[in-house]
Amino acid sequence: MWRDMAHSFVAAGSVPSLTSIVPKTFAFAELETFTRNHLALAHTQAAKLDCLTTAIYYEARSEPIVGQRAVAQVVLNRVTSRHYPSTVCDVVYQGSTRTTGCQFSFTCDGSLAIKPRAKAWARSKASAVNALLGIDKPTIGRATHYHTVAIRPFWSSTLLRTADVGSHIFYRFPNRREKAAMAKSI
Repeated sequence: MWRDMAHSFVAAGSVPSLTSIVPKTFAFAELETFTRNHLALAHTQAAKLDCLTTAIYYEARSEPIVGQRAVAQVVLNRVTSRHYPSTVCDVVYQGSTRTTGCQFSFTCDGSLAIKPRAKAWARSKASAVNALLGIDKPTIGRATHYHTVAIRPFWSSTLLRTADVGSHIFYRFPNRREKAAMAKSI
């Protein structure tokens, strides 16, 4: 029965020709370029995922998912800010070669020497994937900074507090009007 229906479909001329579906055969050079470019893109995407996963793991592995998402959002907010590098990996590792000035403490305090625990790494990676795909809705606005509730860094008084998530407090740069208001209140 199905075979008869298929034959009648073909006989009626309803099946498009292969050349109408694939109008042009790729030359080998085009295929090689296509492959090389896509491999480079895949490598870049894998590196981006690994850097963001690493940041989430070392900065927020014990936080609830919403806390991990907030840390991921800070990294992504920095990527789009003119004040920071334009790639995830460059943001995460900014300042890590100096003795002071690490943007994320895990990059210069020896934490990277500790092998990640598989379950916590997988959870961090899931948060990173969701952040990179834009699945997570930001809960911290345009925050580009955060710290744990246990400390009060010198820079916190120059920024606007945007959210408290888990054991972290999040901040963003003030606009001109907000900066003026902050100066008046001092």
